[in-house]
Amino acid sequence: QSHELLVTLEENVIAGGAGSAVSEYLNDKGNRVSIMHLGLPDAFLPHGKHADLLKQCNLDSQGIETSIRNKLNEIA
Repeated sequence: QSHELLVTLEENVIAGGAGSAVSEYLNDKGNRVSIMHLGLPDAFLPHGKHADLLKQCNLDSQGIETSIRNKLNEIA
């Protein structure tokens, strides 16, 4: 409750992943914190170098930072 945003990050699809479990748990406990889930899209990805695929999905360090900064600006 003392934080503006909780971010979950996983190298898997978001739906049904660890972030979903975190959301369910917090909701069950009545916690109302903003949550942002970062993960792979629920789609087939092309083959390629691991780093290139993470960048394409905005899951490299720059993409993660940008996503978090944008979300914090939205909720501010």
